[in-house]
Parts: sequence; structure tokens; C-alpha cells
Amino acid sequence: MLRFNASATLLSLWVTLGLSLAQSPSPGEPSISALIEDLANRDYRRREAALKQLESRSPDDLPALRRALESTTDAEVRRRLTGLVERLERAAVLAPKQLNIVVKDRPIQEVIREIARQTGYSIQYQGGGNQTVSLNRPRATFWEVMDDLNRLTGATMYHNEGQGLIVYDQDGYWPHTILHGPFRIVANNFSYHKNLQLGPVPKNPLHDHTRSESLTLTFQLFSEPKLPILGAGQPRLIEAIDEFGNSMKPVAAPHEVLYGGAVGGYRMFQTGSNVILNWPNKDAKIVKRLQIALPLTLLAEQKPLITVENILKAKDHKAAQGEVELVVHEVKELNNTQYHVRMTVRNLAANAAQDFNWMNSVHQRIELHDAQGNKYMPQGFNWENSNPGNVQATFMFGNNGRADLGPPARLVYLHWSLMQHTIEFQFRDLPLP
Repeated sequence: MLRFNASATLLSLWVTLGLSLAQSPSPGEPSISALIEDLANRDYRRREAALKQLESRSPDDLPALRRALESTTDAEVRRRLTGLVERLERAAVLAPKQLNIVVKDRPIQEVIREIARQTGYSIQYQGGGNQTVSLNRPRATFWEVMDDLNRLTGATMYHNEGQGLIVYDQDGYWPHTILHGPFRIVANNFSYHKNLQLGPVPKNPLHDHTRSESLTLTFQLFSEPKLPILGAGQPRLIEAIDEFGNSMKPVAAPHEVLYGGAVGGYRMFQTGSNVILNWPNKDAKIVKRLQIALPLTLLAEQKPLITVENILKAKDHKAAQGEVELVVHEVKELNNTQYHVRMTVRNLAANAAQDFNWMNSVHQRIELHDAQGNKYMPQGFNWENSNPGNVQATFMFGNNGRADLGPPARLVYLHWSLMQHTIEFQFRDLPLP
């Protein structure tokens, strides 16, 4: 029962701290069923105590809570359970992957393979070095381990659609980094500009704007592969203080602009943005505290909506489900390595004519599988005649040299559940230019 259209709230404490989702009740702690029964108790204090205890439980209890929600006929219990289930579902989405990496003088390739095994993420190492790594991380988040690798070896990564995470060697690391649940934020640079307009010069000295200066911090946000980013909004500067205690926050907010694909709506795993600051005291060389709020649109869940079986023989096949209809016009095979699927995909939702995000992301919602569920790599698409509610295109897939891929068996269209979330983070002791 994923409902992710509400405004973002603060993460639960155990998510913020990166604790494991596998927490179990302490001995003597009331059972889920007993607490749910107390939600309907005539004693107000019993009801409130039960709700408080349920709120402290982990997402492992979600199946029991969902079953209780489906079976209850008590309106008050249903109201309380609905809110609780939605909060736990949200927290489960925002919880980081947990790892246990304890190694001594092991090749970096081996460590990365172990990270991939524990997370289930597709991670490829494309470095050429023979570096060895020692890590003692028996209980760490994904980004804590990857940040350790970056500091120790310079290992850096990017995400390739179809291949997953690509790790490569780089002679450098990111010293100003914030790890926040499934997110990693790095400070890229400060940019300071001074400008003097030589002419024309205004005759009225009160209107002299020939001199100007600007200070901009650029940063990047990375998300775990389990939680793609669909867009980022205008960052909000909450606080900026130099080492002398002066505020560096502009009095008037700059003109709002959307950054990082907020209009694009396609699946990505990193986005860049910036904030503008004042520099009232040029003797200041450090920003002691800089706090930012960044609104994000996240892809909370992907699940099959339409499946076309026997895809190689699905000429003129039509299928519809929910608010989506697709027609497979033709499937072409090229040298047993590449397949072109010519299709029409229609968005039947009421707002389809204005939903450019859907149109821009259709190519990422379509997958080609073999009989075992292995995925072919997307290799692009060619638009034919498309608008926000109707996409006609040829989608291209390849086996990328994988010997384990069988012939294409099915085409899958994925339904996306979106979530709005605002992340707040704080840099400390950033050097000024």
C-alpha cells in the first residue's frame, strides 16, 4: 500500500542513524497483535501507549500491520494503522543498505565483489590498479563503505544505465562529504566572481550598479541504486555562518530555478545543484556551518504493470492495464545480439497531455527479459511521432556480449511509484576561495 504523494517528513530515528531493518522485539515486548488490540481499547491511555510502541517498531512488522489494516472494521483503528503503515513504508524506502565488510589486505576487486554480493547491486570494477584494502566495518551503510574506499584508494564511481555502478581509479578523493541514509552529498567548489561594468555609467550615483560580486557553492548528491532520483528542486539555504559568526545567507532569495532534472523526470542516480551566498567579511576564510534543504522526487518502487509474453512473435499485440496501453508493432532481430522493438505506448491518465515527465521516462520503464528473467541492456531509442500522452518509438536492446542471456522471452512495462522527500544536510568548515 505505497502512498508517497504526501509532503516529506523527518526520517525515523533508526533510519537517520542507519540502524538495521532486521531489529526484533525485545524479550517481554508486547506482540504486534496485542498492540493492535489495544488500539481499540476503551481506555485512552492504553490506546496511546499501544500506538507509541507500534511507532517504534521496524519495517519488518509491516506485513502484520497491513494484514491488520485490511481486516479491521474499527474506523479509529483503521485511521491509526493507515498513518503508521504509511510512515513505516516511507522509512523502509529511505533506509540505507547495511553491510558487514571486515577485510585485511585484500585486493580491491575482491572487496567490491563482496559489496555487490551483500547489496545485490550490479557493481563493476574497471580500475587497473593492484591496490589492497583493509576495512573494519562490521555494521555500516553502503555509502560509509564506499566513502572509505574513496578515501583509501581514490575509487570513484558513476552509474551506467543497463550496467549498474562502474568503479574506477582516480588520483583524488572528496574531503567534504556528507553521508545521510541512502544519500551521499559532496561539495564540488566555491566560485567567486567580481565584475566592474565600465560603461555606460549611470548619471545618478544612487543607481550605480556597475560593481557586483557573487559567491556560489556547487555540490552533488548521489543516491544508492535502490532509490533512483527523478528530479531535484530549488535548494533552500537555511543557514551559512563564517568563522567570525557573520551570516552569509543572502537577505533576499535569488530567483528560483529548477536544477538536476526536476523537469526531465527520467531515472538517474546523481544530481548537481548550487546555492548563492554573501561574503560580508573578506577576512573570513572558512564557512563554519552551511545548512541546505533540497527537495527531491524519488522513484520509491518499480513493479511490472504489463507483460507481453513470447515477444519475438508479438506483432501487433495490444495490451492495457491501469492507465497505460501499449501496442507492439514489430520486433526485429539483428545478428542474434540486438533487438529492435517498435511500439506505441499511451498514457491514459487524466493529466496525460501535461505529463512530459512520463514521456521522457518511457524508455526507462520498458525492459526486455529472457526466459530466466535476465535483462537485456537498453541501447537507446528512436522517436517517431510522440507527444506527452502518446509515444511511438523503436526501443533497442542488446546482449552486451553476455553468454548467459537466452533469447528474448518477454517485454515488461514497469509501473513507477514516486515519493516526494526533502533532505536537509549541513557542511562544516568549508574553505573559502
